[in-house]
Amino acid sequence: MEQKKIYEVAVYLRKSRDEASKDEDVLLKHETALADFVRKNNWRYVIYREIGSSDSIDFRPEFKRLLKDVENDFYDAVVVMDYDRLSRGDKEDRARVEKVLKLSNTLVVTPNRMYDMNDEDQELITDIEGVFARYEYRMIKKRFQRGKKIGARLGHWTNGPAPFPYLYDAEARSLEIDEQKLEIYQFIKERLLRGSTCAGICWELNRMGVPSPKGKLWQESVVYRLAMNEVHLGRVIYGKTSGGLHKNRKTAPFRVNPRENWVVVENAHPAVKTPEEHAEIVKLLQQRRIQTKRTRHGTYVYSGLVFCGKCGSSLQFQPKENGRILVKKCQKVDPFGNRCGNPGADLEHVEMAVIESLRDYEETIRSRPIQVSTQDMTPQMVLRLKETELETLHEGILRLKDLYVSADLTKQEYRTRLDRQKDLIVKKENEIQQLKEIVHIGGPISDQERLERSEELENVWQLLDTKPEEKNRLLKQIIERIEYARNGYGIDVRVKFR
Repeated sequence: MEQKKIYEVAVYLRKSRDEASKDEDVLLKHETALADFVRKNNWRYVIYREIGSSDSIDFRPEFKRLLKDVENDFYDAVVVMDYDRLSRGDKEDRARVEKVLKLSNTLVVTPNRMYDMNDEDQELITDIEGVFARYEYRMIKKRFQRGKKIGARLGHWTNGPAPFPYLYDAEARSLEIDEQKLEIYQFIKERLLRGSTCAGICWELNRMGVPSPKGKLWQESVVYRLAMNEVHLGRVIYGKTSGGLHKNRKTAPFRVNPRENWVVVENAHPAVKTPEEHAEIVKLLQQRRIQTKRTRHGTYVYSGLVFCGKCGSSLQFQPKENGRILVKKCQKVDPFGNRCGNPGADLEHVEMAVIESLRDYEETIRSRPIQVSTQDMTPQMVLRLKETELETLHEGILRLKDLYVSADLTKQEYRTRLDRQKDLIVKKENEIQQLKEIVHIGGPISDQERLERSEELENVWQLLDTKPEEKNRLLKQIIERIEYARNGYGIDVRVKFR
């Protein structure tokens, strides 16, 4: 069979997060090698870069984009370091890749050989190589898990980043105490033993200006996890959970394993609390746990619409035995322990303000001249424009990498420009997210649509068989939020319409 001529190629680069942790330049090394390879052959090329932990195509966005482009016959070949960069998925994924390559008559090229899916002999070879690649991958994962388990049995730390207040000693493969962090931990422990709540400790630490383990404000859940962590007893624990909750991986369901199945090694590193202290802390926290009450009463007419006019948090409702409903006092507490305390009131006050505001709203709309659309661009058009701008920014990163690979930029220049480009991407992504929210709720609507929605609400409002859920749905079509604030006997309700 005559060899297909190659002019345009796609270079696919992929490394797992495990590789990323071992060598931050793995992707760059592969890119340099493949760029030299395609230039040597005088092929025009486009690079697709991906970092991820998932084997499944569905969770590899760059590879999905590559497959779509291959399907549209953009390239003569796909260039990769090894064929198994494409074929480590399950049988279904491998078949999907091979079908696209076959139908588009696209070759797969590595620095060592060429694969043609329309050549029966080569197809058989790739099938065999794919099976072995998947088997090898599973063996690597199995050996990795076995190595972690053996390491844990030896008292080595194998559970990721060192927990507060420890540091990881790579030479000893164990944990050592960070003396500065230990002072904070001892403060937390002493407060817990004196009966302080986790929330109260957070407020103290935040007022003192002490950063959390991640450099942010302390949260109640962070203190609680620190309090319950058995690593602080000098133990290494492995196998506490299995499966996972990762969005981008096909994993077994997450579950907590029975304690008898855990690997627990005592005296693996210096302890920062005694078993007696731990038992007392656990006892105090369990005594303080609030028993869960009955489930939500249901959706109220104003559910998800009423917000505190002082702190902006969502407000809750409380039904009374006489059938009346109260807007509950704002329960929001800031990270420093200051309570909002916006007092509650009868929901009737909010309802009266909403009815009055709706009347004014309708009158204002009817008094306005008939609208003629003066918008040059709809939110959907602006969204598409922003998404195009985002793609351009991503392409800018690729161009920077090309400049670095070709030695037109020093490593320092590359890092500086890359950081600046990433900041622009984050800002653009935030703009796109805001626009998506506008598009999701329907975006700007005409005055005619506003009146139609208001009339629909009025028509069903007085019907006895109209459920609160339906009224709530209709209100949300018209009202974005209702801000409620009370000072003494004065009640201020402000309605913001869409």
